[in-house]
Amino acid sequence: MIERNILRSSKRIGKYEAPIIEKLEPFFQNQGFQVVPHARLNISWGNIISDIDLLLIKENKVGIVEVKSSHDNLKRAKKQISNIKDYVDFAYIATDFKPRKLPTSLAGWIFVDEEVTIMKYPQSIHNEPSHYSVDSLPKKCLERYLEQKNLSVKGMSKYEITDTIMSIPVKNLKDEIKSMATCGQECDVSCPIWEFEKLLIPTLISR
Repeated sequence: MIERNILRSSKRIGKYEAPIIEKLEPFFQNQGFQVVPHARLNISWGNIISDIDLLLIKENKVGIVEVKSSHDNLKRAKKQISNIKDYVDFAYIATDFKPRKLPTSLAGWIFVDEEVTIMKYPQSIHNEPSHYSVDSLPKKCLERYLEQKNLSVKGMSKYEITDTIMSIPVKNLKDEIKSMATCGQECDVSCPIWEFEKLLIPTLISR
């Protein structure tokens, strides 16, 4: 289950990125995505990692769009996507110019001028989350994940909790991690881990 109450970034949208984002939002909405501009993931790596220009959610898949205007350093997108890939299924780089080469082959490319054009579709990101990525989630989320599996967390450090989670043989750990990373921190009413979430948020996409 992906949380619908996505956190919003406190960082100002750049004046050169804003027009690009404004065109991308309806473009992806028309494709059935839940679109959250200027979003922030529920992780503790700092704004440079957790802030996202455009978050896309559809059918339990999570994607991001890194927006780079002609005034930005395009090479930074490679590091940003690499650091966040454990929490997403695909990534795009959107530009208002035509670069000679993309900084990463993993990402798709969207060219935005008068129209929005997908020039290259992204690769699917199938990797399992790393220990570091799991440990970067809030401790409360990780505790609830183990408690939901009837495992005690009493007296455990966050690192030990992460060790335990990584040792559990599950097929859908990335889906669980995505749910925690996109949680809106309304822990008492809309936790994506606890069972009452199924009652409070009946559907991911209503569009």
